Amino acid sequence: MKLQWTIWYLNAILQWVLLAVVLWDNRWKKHIAFAIYIAFCAAKTTILIIVMLKWQFLYVSVNWGIRVFTLPILIAVFRELFAAVFRPYSTLPPGTLRWLRTAVGTLAVISACAAFFFPGSHPGDFLNTVLLLNRTVTLIFCGAFAFTALVSSYFGIPWQTRVYGIGVGFLLFTSVDIFVSSLSTGYGISVVHSLNLIAMLSFTLALITWLFYFSLPDVQSKKPTLEQMRRLQKALDYTSTKVDSYRGMQ
Repeated sequence: MKLQWTIWYLNAILQWVLLAVVLWDNRWKKHIAFAIYIAFCAAKTTILIIVMLKWQFLYVSVNWGIRVFTLPILIAVFRELFAAVFRPYSTLPPGTLRWLRTAVGTLAVISACAAFFFPGSHPGDFLNTVLLLNRTVTLIFCGAFAFTALVSSYFGIPWQTRVYGIGVGFLLFTSVDIFVSSLSTGYGISVVHSLNLIAMLSFTLALITWLFYFSLPDVQSKKPTLEQMRRLQKALDYTSTKVDSYRGMQ
């Protein structure tokens, strides 16, 4: 428990330091949604620590109440990151964005159905359903950030840029959160407390990653070469060919 409190205090300090670094020299202007997210997390962590110390019986209610506001902010961060990767270029293969929206929408519908019809080992437990929904949201964001990290180099965004660092940081702690949420859904709320330490450490690693990227001068994005675009086109064509061949077999 003492180690958990130490990490909790450390994360709170890192969040406020990161917020100061992001706000320094108007660095936040290129990453407005991310700056709002860090400010929200810093305030949230501070509030939860105070509630835990003075009004422990209110902690669970306050914690879940604050989480309601996390989702729209995360959506804004992803839209900002996705726009930074794709918006400057009109060379995307036809239908790419349409298929991406279709895939995300399909995943959301299937996940929502799974959450309500298969709520884990205790179907009547509302908390289990909430945990499964949390895992679903985390899975979507983890896949989305992984996708942007994989294809960003094809659009002239090297790993040294802050856009890439933001995506990697989110990928670090969302991938761990999927693992924690999955075990929580299958084995109950008691597992959350034992795995909470791992989740907190993953967020610490994400904060350190963001501090590293924002402490250094940002690297400008480069215009993608024709060879990079051909590689992306080849990868997309390969997927499309596999889908078409599967349809032909049916």
